[in-house]
Amino acid sequence: MKSSQMKVSQLGEKQLIERIIQKSKSCSIYKPSDFNDFDIKTSIGDDSALTNVNIDSNSYLVSSSDMLIQSSHFPKAMTHFQMGYKSVVVNVSDLASMGADNIGFLLNLAIPKDTLLDDFDELICGVIQACDNYNIPLIGGDTNEANEIIISGTAIGKVDKERALMKYGFETGDLLCISGELAYAALGFELLKIMEENPKSKEIIDKIKSIDSTIIDLAILKALKPEAKYEEGHILRDYNTNNNRITATDITDGLASELYEIISSDKKYHQLNKEGQYTKGIRIYEDKLPVEDEFKEIANILGIDYLDLFLHVGEDFELLFTINKELEEELSSDMNYYIIGEITEGNTVEIVLSNGDIQKISSRGYEHLK
Repeated sequence: MKSSQMKVSQLGEKQLIERIIQKSKSCSIYKPSDFNDFDIKTSIGDDSALTNVNIDSNSYLVSSSDMLIQSSHFPKAMTHFQMGYKSVVVNVSDLASMGADNIGFLLNLAIPKDTLLDDFDELICGVIQACDNYNIPLIGGDTNEANEIIISGTAIGKVDKERALMKYGFETGDLLCISGELAYAALGFELLKIMEENPKSKEIIDKIKSIDSTIIDLAILKALKPEAKYEEGHILRDYNTNNNRITATDITDGLASELYEIISSDKKYHQLNKEGQYTKGIRIYEDKLPVEDEFKEIANILGIDYLDLFLHVGEDFELLFTINKELEEELSSDMNYYIIGEITEGNTVEIVLSNGDIQKISSRGYEHLK
């Protein structure tokens, strides 16, 4: 029987695991990194991955885990390859925001028993391709049965304690920055929804294409195949010193949500003033946001406030970070980024609109179980 007609239930768990092992060899171009402190002795197929850890007291072992559920995280247009790819990206993005070097990736996968074997193979190749791209070997995991595809990944890395990028530690006057343009993934989700649900979608898409077809292509690509800012995380880490403190996080649930996250984190770890109050705030400027006029026009056609896409949707996986003003010019020689605001003493999170009005930003972002 051809694999295109076979279902995973015809093989069973043990043969599927063996298939993952073989796929990791045939699909992968991965070459192990030269980690002096980490030596992976055994990998996929054994009860556990064995790793010699010879970290000195100056390094942290970094780990992050994310679960993706088909009905919540994968648009209908997303291929099985893209599902697998994204499961790695969301975890690598967390390591990147800490400035960590990648070590290994664990894949826990639950699938319906009537899943076509070709779809299973495609998903695994997506995982392995992402592992190749981010230089993080697939070292183990588990498989199980579920009513829909559920992928839970765990990424492991390491970082020098003195260089680790935390969410807290910024000072009043520090610049607030993002590593790239936001809201394209959010726009992509809206466009995909229209294509799937609106009978007049062709008319709407044609109207949008008349403005700028490249924005459609980029938005859908960002929604279906996001990328992590791994190299940028390393650059920020290398600039992070006691004299030039940098803080960072990745943007997954929306910029506004992350702004409140870093404020909340800083409150927990930093001293209050003499009156026992926390005084830091954030101010961003609409005119500094990297948004094209064509993007705004497309959002208007869809009946959406472009700022809502920019602030409250997420899935961009860009980095949100703070630097002191002295680093601005030097850092720009090594990476592209946008300064969108600064840390203030206002004890509020606000935006200065183009017309000069100042509005408090809602903390609303994507949140599970709501």
